[in-house]
Amino acid sequence: MTETVSTVTLLVVDDDPSQRLTVRQYFQPRQFQVLEAENGREAIHLALTHQPDLIVMDVMMPELDGFEACRELRRLGDETPILFLTTKSEVENRLAGLEAGADDYLPKPYSLRELELRVRSILKRKGMQPEKTDLLVRGDLRIDLAKRTVFRQGGLLDLTPTEFKILHLLAARPGQVFSRDRLLDEVWGNEYDGFQRNIDPHINRLRVKLEPADRKPIYILTVWGEGYKFNENLSRMLAEDATKIKEG
Repeated sequence: MTETVSTVTLLVVDDDPSQRLTVRQYFQPRQFQVLEAENGREAIHLALTHQPDLIVMDVMMPELDGFEACRELRRLGDETPILFLTTKSEVENRLAGLEAGADDYLPKPYSLRELELRVRSILKRKGMQPEKTDLLVRGDLRIDLAKRTVFRQGGLLDLTPTEFKILHLLAARPGQVFSRDRLLDEVWGNEYDGFQRNIDPHINRLRVKLEPADRKPIYILTVWGEGYKFNENLSRMLAEDATKIKEG
């Protein structure tokens, strides 16, 4: 059965990694692609380069707070909807957020269900209700689930059916660690056993096709002692690489 995914991308901005992880783990199974930034400056960069559909942004952050980042995005002509998360008083934050150009705000502590309802409400108002598609986008990868093709930076990758299954399984759940046994069960089921079911050679061949030869893997990561996962920070790493190349 073909798995469909949403075209809607959220940019979650918070200096607390645990908060970003909590939001990402909640929204990804609900078919949202989630990008992450740890401060206002990084949020501006990702918003301009990846054009998310909505930004969920904490207010109190180092370097550049949420209000300042919002004002800068609006000054640059970026109209991406922004939902602020804050511990400040309701009246003070509402006025400051609206003045900065925000679309809504949610005081902390909040429930993830309430956050989801606010996100969907903003998307609906902006005419961007999540639509399901057979295209899975992860960084510079375009995975067409119907045609079973994968493009990286516009070039078609020559993947075997098994390699495609592995990549799709991992990329559909960025950051989730899959043990070797689970990968074997998910990809092959009871079809094979023994040496033929050894997952490592398939991962290695997939990496050869995905990864440039002169650097360590950034798409499929090894979690030592546990298994493999798709890099949940891929978009950020690719953006950093592009910036380094441009500055160099």
